[in-house]
Amino acid sequence: MPATLILTTSDTGLEAAWKKLLHPRDPVTFARPADLQRELLRPGARVWISDINDSRSRLSSGAGTLVILVGEPHSHPFELARQNRSARLFLSYEESRVRLAECVNLLEEIADKNAQLQSAMERTRRSEPPFLRDSNPPSSGEATESWDFLESALAHLDDQPRLLDEFRRAARYILKSGKVHYFFRQQECFVSDDGMHRCESSHPLALWFEEHPAALDLSQWEGLEDPSIEAPIRQLLSTWGTRILVPLHSHGMLAGWMALGPRADGAPYRESDRFRAVLHGRLLERCLERSNQLTEYSRIEAAADLRAKYLPGARLITRTELATTDLPVEVRAVASEALHTGKTVYQPARVPYRYRVQAGPAPEIDGVWAIWEDSAPEIERINILLEQNRRDLFRSLSLTLSHELSNPLVSLVTFSHMLTRGSNAPVGSAALAQEVALTSEVAKLKLLNEHATLLGEIAQPVAKPTDLNSMLVEVATARGLTTRFLEEQLLLNLDPTLVRFAFSSILDAIAANRLDEGLKHLILTLRAVGSGANRTAVITIEGKRLELDGTLPLPVPGSTPNQGRLSVFLAREILRLHGGTLQAGPGLKGTDIQISLGSLRT
Repeated sequence: MPATLILTTSDTGLEAAWKKLLHPRDPVTFARPADLQRELLRPGARVWISDINDSRSRLSSGAGTLVILVGEPHSHPFELARQNRSARLFLSYEESRVRLAECVNLLEEIADKNAQLQSAMERTRRSEPPFLRDSNPPSSGEATESWDFLESALAHLDDQPRLLDEFRRAARYILKSGKVHYFFRQQECFVSDDGMHRCESSHPLALWFEEHPAALDLSQWEGLEDPSIEAPIRQLLSTWGTRILVPLHSHGMLAGWMALGPRADGAPYRESDRFRAVLHGRLLERCLERSNQLTEYSRIEAAADLRAKYLPGARLITRTELATTDLPVEVRAVASEALHTGKTVYQPARVPYRYRVQAGPAPEIDGVWAIWEDSAPEIERINILLEQNRRDLFRSLSLTLSHELSNPLVSLVTFSHMLTRGSNAPVGSAALAQEVALTSEVAKLKLLNEHATLLGEIAQPVAKPTDLNSMLVEVATARGLTTRFLEEQLLLNLDPTLVRFAFSSILDAIAANRLDEGLKHLILTLRAVGSGANRTAVITIEGKRLELDGTLPLPVPGSTPNQGRLSVFLAREILRLHGGTLQAGPGLKGTDIQISLGSLRT
């Protein structure tokens, strides 16, 4: 019977060229990959001409199928297939359009001869005799001697290659196996321990073991109803030279199998040998399970040693010792928190604590590990720095209050002196002017008093989600300013009362310094930078002859201090609480006042 010709390619032009060269023979094509797979695994002679760029070219084929692989030379899939010897003959696309007919004639003849040879071998193959009961069981001394490998196997549970060597030696001694291979799952295939043999997880053998978790003896295997599945299994086992397969499982899943070759003495395996092979596989499963556990324990121990290396001096404290041992108060508090939360807790050096402490859970001892050190010198430096900052703050505050109060007080004192001199007391319009001036100064003192009371609110700010865009629009509209703002909302977590006061104070100070123009011809711009918790608003006030008290450099020693208005000082502190700044810099139209702020810092 002539060999069957099969064509697989997605290029219709190439398929037409192949059929023209093979005329008058009628090659077969399959639209469904499942039908093609069943045909390739069926016994018989066939020649398969496959395009390597077709997805069906990756299907497995039986022993009677000779493959001609057509592709682009030097391409990655073509060279990989050539290296793996996936086909009997390799042709380029140009060669397939010229030489395909002569190559097919040669491979057809080879496939026919192979089919005839396989059929003859099947007819002449003799079945091995069934398992016979061993009439001469081994003596107790022989049985004890045969299992002495267990001592060495248990001693090397932490070394898996050595463990497999011990079981291989035992299989050769107890079962008289000429060769033994152990296959284990590696990603999508099963690979032998020596790396010489492999079996894809989609192969019928692996799929059969998934459904039939029992030992397989080829001499007593009745086979399967579907020859397309039985044939590749027998072919693969014949390639390995295997007679008995024992599956190995881990956690209910197929982890691999043990493949035993023919007996070294040429005799068939007996029933007792098969029973011992199954026991051998079960014992190997338990040893491999313990070996994996020991490997994991070694990894954990290495990690613990590494942690100990980077945390030298850590002290282990059990739950009982934590309540009874004499420990510093800070250490006991941090260790108790780590014990109850199950997380690592760190306490930096800060007032009023004396120690820097770090502690974490230690479940092996039902306690914690802790490490601490005395940070009294560092805390002392922190206290000195805080005190210095506090003094600088009150110095600036006192200078500002002194500047704000000096002019109104001088005017009041002067006017009071003039009132005490009856003869020189002012009359008429002069007296009215003095009274108006006194009223203005008193108003300034009242406003100063209101600003001074705001110091208590600055000490305890209350943050709320606020749309800064809408707030500044209200402030600018009330004062007639031109705005260039964002169209979308700019939500920040800030104190709306304090921020509104800060911007109002800044604009009032600018208006007071521009007596002729006030707030006319000023432009207020707003943009946002950053995202999330780092989102920051940048506000710029543009205009001519801009001046703002508080942006001047510090006075030289011996000069009269000029610290600006209290309201500007408070505005600067409010912006600082919100992580912002207030500064003046050169712009296109003179000095620009630049303001930045974000969410309130807790």
